[in-house]
Amino acid sequence: MNKRVRLVDVAEASKTSIKTVSRVLNNDERVSDETRERVQKIMNDLGYQVDIIARSLRTGVDKVIGVVIPKIGDPFFAELVEEIAEFAIERGISVIVGSTHGRLERENELVQGFIQRRVMGMIIAPQELNYAFLKKVSIPTVFIDRAPNKFKGDLVRVDDEFGGKLATNHLIKFGHKRIAYFADSLKIRSTELRYKGFKEALEVAKLKLDKEITFVNLNPAKNLDATIAKILNLENPPTAIFSPKAEFSISIVSAMHKIKRTDVALISFDDFTLASSIQPSITVLDHSAREIGRESVRRLFEKIDGSEDKPKEYIIGLNVIERGSGELRAKVKL
Repeated sequence: MNKRVRLVDVAEASKTSIKTVSRVLNNDERVSDETRERVQKIMNDLGYQVDIIARSLRTGVDKVIGVVIPKIGDPFFAELVEEIAEFAIERGISVIVGSTHGRLERENELVQGFIQRRVMGMIIAPQELNYAFLKKVSIPTVFIDRAPNKFKGDLVRVDDEFGGKLATNHLIKFGHKRIAYFADSLKIRSTELRYKGFKEALEVAKLKLDKEITFVNLNPAKNLDATIAKILNLENPPTAIFSPKAEFSISIVSAMHKIKRTDVALISFDDFTLASSIQPSITVLDHSAREIGRESVRRLFEKIDGSEDKPKEYIIGLNVIERGSGELRAKVKL
């Protein structure tokens, strides 16, 4: 069995001190480039690996950020996590990501696991979990996408209600009066606010909210082919669709192309891969996942570095990116 390489072994082989090796591991700027390169080469040659558990016990924290999101496969959250990871790596900090898949017990397990591991900080997209327990926890935490339940913390989000109005008004501007809507659980605050904005825009325009073409509390992973085909074959079908979530948008686009009904206007709250490549290209609300990731990790580092500012809410801007699908005009019945 190979003997585990210790910090002292690296120090002796590189003709430096244990303190210098430690500084290299922690990206300390006081180490010269020449020394850093020499120590890192010795680490690689000897196969040195950081003992994470020992280091966390010694320092009180693990040099890791814990990120909790609903689903890694969601294009929006995948891009957001990528941005967080890029900034963390620059500071020599690792990122561990956990998916809740919409389950509160899973969310609780992930957060409690990060706390027990003594991570440096957490970035969380919360659901309905009661976060009152964080009042007794000293780990810096930033929330994204929606506000936490029973806890006042830093929050980075978009103006969901305004976005719901903005997207709906864009379709109304092009003559649409029957607009179909698809949404997941209204218990999710961001979903609730987008739906509220949708309804308010219809009300201001004196348009009817038709339950026959309005779908809420849906499972985003569910195949929407049958539903899309059904509503587009109604005697009075919708002339436009508003999708407030990327996962729905992908399914809707696929379903529309299968039945060759790309004449129906579509706007998506979230952008997604290939949205600008298909025909017609998909009109989206631009709210940069990377900007949310960048702002959340920036604020988290401020808290890690000792900022005692009161919790703040950071609102990311929204605007419509016109690509064609959302600008299709409603066909007028003769």
